[in-house]
Amino acid sequence: MKKTLLVAVCMTANLAFAQTYNNGGLSTGATSKGGTAAPTGYTWSELQNNTGNTTESNTSLGLGGTFSSSTASFFLADDFTVPAGSSWQMTTIDFFAYQTSYAGTTSPFNTVRVNIFSSDPSITGAVSVYGDDTTNRFSAGVDSNMYRIGNSQVPLPTTPGTIRKIWKITASTPKTLGPGTYWIKYQLQNVVPASAGFLPPVTIVGNRGLATFNAKQFDAIGGTWTSVVDAGNPATAPDYPLDMPFVITFTAATLGTQETMQYDNRVQAYPNPVKDIFRINNPEKLKINSVEIIDASGKLIKTLKGSEEYNVSDLPKGNYILKIQNEGGHTKITKLIKQ
Repeated sequence: MKKTLLVAVCMTANLAFAQTYNNGGLSTGATSKGGTAAPTGYTWSELQNNTGNTTESNTSLGLGGTFSSSTASFFLADDFTVPAGSSWQMTTIDFFAYQTSYAGTTSPFNTVRVNIFSSDPSITGAVSVYGDDTTNRFSAGVDSNMYRIGNSQVPLPTTPGTIRKIWKITASTPKTLGPGTYWIKYQLQNVVPASAGFLPPVTIVGNRGLATFNAKQFDAIGGTWTSVVDAGNPATAPDYPLDMPFVITFTAATLGTQETMQYDNRVQAYPNPVKDIFRINNPEKLKINSVEIIDASGKLIKTLKGSEEYNVSDLPKGNYILKIQNEGGHTKITKLIKQ
């Protein structure tokens, strides 16, 4: 319910996908907070502190979401929403992970299991609509051109390293989904299972996390679910809920136009829910020309010019879709909850 869409009309799809290192809401730029440049062609995925807070930062470099052995098996899960009036013909889903100190040139992951539910799988009665917990749906694994690092400035200066190269792992998921909120439960596995691996959570520059984040982890050995949170650095820092990055590629009939779309977590409206004024996290730094506000029925309510802040104090309470028009012909869609 808090996800975002990166939308590209078919003839411009190649332009939309050119900067693959940004996919998944992980890249924080080519220079760390402490001023260290990433290796040529790469960017950092750096743990964050809230803007203006120089004493607390995130501490979760990566989460367990792999099968390592008969005594260590974890899944991760997160939700996404197919808007009203849409039908998604999915083709693939991309996930992101690293194996600490792995120096190989090919993916250290060769297995990905995907199970899509029509509701939260941690709640009894959830129904699987695609996939299962055992079938390997791996189709590709490539270097994502990112390195995962801790916060290089807060609370203490540290030197970024290159021991956590992030890989993009693609699963083949041919499935058509109608409108609704779904949950993806997934697990990766290494070429050498005992090597394990870790999956970095969504990373937003200048923000430790959003209140709407709600990812969960499943311990397949113990049979227990837990909400995924970042405990913070130092230990006295407040906890923040986390989300997991994934990219769904699909074709859909949305708002009356046949489009090829890519679903990711990079663009966020915040605060969300909002009472009066919201901003838009815009990692690509593209100029926003306009923001259309659409209600749940698909009706255009109002159009706002590109700005640093957007005032919606006059809107009735409820759920809305934001259709964000960027320069270069790209459209991004995210959901907004008005309090």
